[in-house]
This record gives sequence, C-alpha cells and structure tokens, in this order.
Amino acid sequence: PALNLEKSALSHDGHSAIHYSGAPRSSGLLSIDRDRNGLPDLVDRVGEALAASRSLLVSRLGYPAPQNDGERLDVYLSDLGRGLEGYAVPPGEPASGSTSVGGPAASAPFIVLDAGLSGDRVMPATLHQAAHLSLLSLAARAPRWWDEASASFLTLTATGDLKAHEPALRARLQTPGRSLAADGLMLMEGGLLWPLFLAELAGNPSVVRLVWEEMAAQGSDPLAATDQALGKYGRSLADAHREFAAWNLFTGERDDGQHYSFGRSLPAAALAAAGPDAPFRIEPADPIEPLGSAAFRLPGDGRRGTIDLEIAAEGGRPAADLLIFYRSAPPQPLLVPVAFDATGTGRISVPWGDAREAWVVLRNDALPGAGDSRFDVRGSADPYAPYDLASFTASGTGASMLLEWTTASETGLAAWNIYRSETPGGPFTRLNTVAVPALGDSASETGYIFVDDYAHSGRRFYYLLEGLTRSGLPQRSHVVSARAQGAR
Repeated sequence: PALNLEKSALSHDGHSAIHYSGAPRSSGLLSIDRDRNGLPDLVDRVGEALAASRSLLVSRLGYPAPQNDGERLDVYLSDLGRGLEGYAVPPGEPASGSTSVGGPAASAPFIVLDAGLSGDRVMPATLHQAAHLSLLSLAARAPRWWDEASASFLTLTATGDLKAHEPALRARLQTPGRSLAADGLMLMEGGLLWPLFLAELAGNPSVVRLVWEEMAAQGSDPLAATDQALGKYGRSLADAHREFAAWNLFTGERDDGQHYSFGRSLPAAALAAAGPDAPFRIEPADPIEPLGSAAFRLPGDGRRGTIDLEIAAEGGRPAADLLIFYRSAPPQPLLVPVAFDATGTGRISVPWGDAREAWVVLRNDALPGAGDSRFDVRGSADPYAPYDLASFTASGTGASMLLEWTTASETGLAAWNIYRSETPGGPFTRLNTVAVPALGDSASETGYIFVDDYAHSGRRFYYLLEGLTRSGLPQRSHVVSARAQGAR
C-alpha cells in the first residue's frame, strides 16, 4: 500500500519491518506514544504481536515461519475500513519482466493491518494474518475455506477468545446444511469448528498441522489429506464427518461435557422440533450440500409401541443416524445408524415408551463438487410393536422363581432380557448372560418361560422384561412380583 509520509520500524526480534504513515492522526493507537520512544503505540504492539506469533507458530506448534529464513516480513498499517482487520498476501509468481540472479524474482509475502485496530484486537489480528502466511507456505494452493478455518483455529488456540468468533460460529452452527467447504466469509471463519473437532477427536492439536503437511507432501486436497492424517489415529474422513455432525448438536445449553471441551460456551446448533404427534413428516426446506447435515428433535411422549421412520433420499451421498435418549439410562444417547437400500430409502422402528427424545441427523457424505442431497422423513406410530404383551406373571416354585409371558404379536423382535430388583422402583439387574431368542415376527400368540434359580427364599422380588429389536433398541414391560417360597 502507498502510505502518506511513510515511516518504518523493525520489530523487537528483527524479523519484521513495520511500515506506517507519518501523517498526524487525531485518534487511535497510531496517534499515541505513551513510552515516548519515538514510535506510535500501535507500531510497538504490532511488533510485540509479530514476535509472539512467530514464537507460537514456529516454536510451540511446529509450523513454518511466515517468511523465509534471512528475510524480513513487511507489515503495513493502513486504514482498511469496512470492518476489515487485515489481510495477508502470500508469495506471488515472478512478475513479468522481472529478473534476479539465477532467474526471475517472485514477489515477497506481506501483511496489511488496519491502522485503526484497538488495543485488544492487535494480537489476534496480527496472529491471524501471520498464520495465513505460515499455512500457505506449506500448501500455497489450499482452498480458501480450509485456509481460513485453520488460521481461525490457530488464532483461537493462541488467544482462547471464543467470543471474538461467536458470530461466525453461530452462522456455521445455525446453517449446518451448508457445505463444510462453503466459501461465505462468516462460514469460512466459523469453519474453525472442523479443525477444532479434529484436534479434540485425535486428542492432539498437531493433527491439523499434519493435514497441511500431507497436503504439501501428496499434493492432495485438504479432505484427502485429512483422511490420511486421521488414519494415523485409526480414524477416517467418513467416520469424522459422521461424528462432527453429532458433536455440533452438543453445544450451548445441550453440552453434555463429552464432546467439545468448551461446548457450553459455543452457540447452540440448529435442532428443529418435529412430532410428537404421529403421523408426521420432516422435509428440510433446503437441500443438504456436500459434507453438510441437518438435525431434528422428536420429543418423547411415553406412548407404548414404536415410532416407525421412513427416510427417502436422493442425490449426493445420503446418510442418517438416530441419537436416542432414554429415561432410565445415563444421559449419553444411543447412536443408531439408518441403512439405505438401493432405492435410497431407509427404515427403522424405534420403541418409544422409554425414550425421552430422539434426534434425527441427516447427512450428505459426498465430497465437495458432488450433488446436494434431499430428504423426506415420514413417521408413523405402531402401538403393538415390537411386541404386544398378552400376559406376564412371576410365581415361586420351591427354591426358584418361574417367569412366564405370552405375546399376542411380535414385529421385528430379536431377543429378550430379564431384569430383577428387590424394590419395585429398581435398580434392576439383568439376570440372563445371553439374550433369550424371540420368535421375531408373528401375528399369533407366543409363550416364553424363564427360571430364576438365584432368588432368596422368603423374599419378594420384582421383574421386568426388555424386548430388543433387530436394531438393538429396547422396549421394557411393566413390573410383576412374587415371593420366593424356599425349598420344600
């Protein structure tokens, strides 16, 4: 940039030259010299921030320096306006007609920072642009979304200032259907969630640097490089995107302490309500872009039977999961994948009596450049599935307890578990080590018998049944009781 009455000063570590206008200013850090060293306070602070940025990026995190060894990085302080805090210009191709010893000269990298930066924004703004140059020195042709997401992640890592990124994070979490590679400015900055997720998933922030190094070594795009980097941790890109879509739901007031380390401080992700009245239909208004997702919440209402979901999808690479929360279980949900057939349709029945709520997560696992996915989800209720219990009794027979039950019908039932307690409200302990096989699908009565040989004589015991669907989902019965009679 052309600066009026340009002046320059070296940073404290000598690695950077800071250029600024010598014209008088009426306000801002560029008009103040509190320590009377002949340099505006803004120049001093930028110099300190440059040294700190280099120390963090190079010494602590192992990234390359923003400029080549032996070269100084030029930093210009200019009035940018429009809310811009700065930008970085990476090394350019050799200019036409330029020459130097050994061949044409390439233009050197430089940074431009807003001359009106406030004191609290000097460090993050400087670090962010230094990070851009450091990253692009590894892979100069990196996509903009990945470059911006990584630079924002490094800025957050250094400053811990989540609030500064809050608008961008909210934009990303409230529009999850947009592609991970979307190039809107707010979405690219909010995309810092992806490298943050990768770092926490791997338990090592260096996994982000590893992705950049894989890009440089293989000449690959960031997603292929991510797949390679995660392979060192026994993961894959497909696994990561599936978990990423779920992790993003546990933000804000829904944080459960099991996902992002500061999930409570993140804006809440979009989670639209659907149901509970059945039948119902969920049809996202917008298609889901590659590596995008959408989620819907079905509140439980305690009704017996199942909620039967049919998910029709077309385009892209559709995928879906259910996160089911149970009333009688720990707060962690059960994650259930939905399989799609050749027609693009997935079906699953969810026993609903014990469910507190369920989240339907729809994804497009296609890579950027592929097509969008459209989904149509329909839900209906079946009060007689997965089993219609006609009778269930417990009786003492000598030193044992005899449990007998009969189903009037079964639908998609795979097995039974039997639970016992010494009080009607539990806790209940599972008695069978191997699940008792169920008939599965039947419109006629089916009878079962189970003998509990470990009941103590003279005491009353309480029992319940747990039917398991083919998807492994439970439906519990009512409680019955009897007193053990003891040996005759």
